[in-house]
Amino acid sequence: MTRRDASWAILRAASAAGGQAFFSRWLQAAQAAAAAMHTHSEGSPPPPDPHDWAAYKPQFFSAADFHTLDLFTSTLIPTDDTPGAREACVSQFIDFVVNAAAEYAPAVQEEWRRAMDYLRGQDFASMTEEQRVSFLERISAPERHPSQHDPGFTHYRLIKQMTVHAFYTSRVGLVDVLEYKGFAYLTAFPGCDHPEHHQV
Repeated sequence: MTRRDASWAILRAASAAGGQAFFSRWLQAAQAAAAAMHTHSEGSPPPPDPHDWAAYKPQFFSAADFHTLDLFTSTLIPTDDTPGAREACVSQFIDFVVNAAAEYAPAVQEEWRRAMDYLRGQDFASMTEEQRVSFLERISAPERHPSQHDPGFTHYRLIKQMTVHAFYTSRVGLVDVLEYKGFAYLTAFPGCDHPEHHQV
């Protein structure tokens, strides 16, 4: 699945039965999760999630595979001082898109089955957080060094592309992390303030 394929799959899922209702709820849930995170970090108890996404029942993935997917996506985009994949409900997004693919692209589902089979075979869900990070660094090596090869790279790329699409489509990724301001008029364009980027 290429980046273009991922975009196409998401657009088709949005037009599938229940797509509009799902994405509307998903956008609101991700926003509520981010708000809960900020409120909790300020010392107040987080408000209840009106959509109760913690109780989400996956449509395509088994409960075990959905847990594995959640661990994988939250390792790719962890929660730190800003919301991560978990707050953006990335796993729920992927589950809906892949499940909807049955109507228009069954091959997409086969790719995801192979990816989850691979992670299951690597016992990914049983790894510690440190082991998961090390594992992702290893299987993603061809991304940084094209001459290298890893049997997990195809599956890594599949999950990463959909994770990135989901995260930066959400309000969490677009507004809270990228700080997108919408159609704002800028009177000045401040330069980069990272010292490491000042070397030519």
